[in-house]
Amino acid sequence: MSLVKSSGNMYSWTTHTWNPLGGECMHRCKYCYVKRSPRLARLEKYKGPARLIEKEFINLSRDKVIFVCSCTDLFGWWVNARYIHCIIEHCNKYPENIYFFQTKNPERLRNWLLKLPPKVVLGITLESNRNYNISKAPCPEERVATFSEYSEDFKSMVSIEPIMDFDLDKFVLILEYINPSFVSIGADSKKCNLPEPPGEKIKELIAALKQFTRVYIKPNLNRLLRSSNG
Repeated sequence: MSLVKSSGNMYSWTTHTWNPLGGECMHRCKYCYVKRSPRLARLEKYKGPARLIEKEFINLSRDKVIFVCSCTDLFGWWVNARYIHCIIEHCNKYPENIYFFQTKNPERLRNWLLKLPPKVVLGITLESNRNYNISKAPCPEERVATFSEYSEDFKSMVSIEPIMDFDLDKFVLILEYINPSFVSIGADSKKCNLPEPPGEKIKELIAALKQFTRVYIKPNLNRLLRSSNG
């Protein structure tokens, strides 16, 4: 697959995805899009233990915005440190790109901050301020506590996808505390029967977030926004 142009429900501000890390993501999120994608789920690439996919270490060229390891978590606890090192070092060979690293394990990402390429965007996933126990990833409180320690030192983002029901005031305070450069909001597109918030509540969240950060709305959020009255 190598360097793939972003399409579909990918982030609109990225231009490409690059997935040099194989193996199953051990966060095992209930809504995992890899496991629920008819195409990706049957690939041997995303089964078994974590491993480098050598043929993916191609020329990454320049002037791209590359989502690194979009199909897994590069900083997951199960990923060998050597693999992380190899992937980051390959990015460093092409410093004229912007690299996007998103994780649900910001504690481990912190160990690599000094090794990152010169132009990066760092992100975490926060589906809600509530802990729904839908994965083996660190709980939202842990992600926030760690990520907020360094998020202001970088261009940073929070992905609220798939958005789940939340406590409006608490969630806004948490996101303001992180102070991300921008927030991206999307919905469950795989029919995972998640506890979703009503459209009006999402609109209130968006309005509050726009007071202190930029908000990107993914197309799949429209399903929930249309459910609101008026």
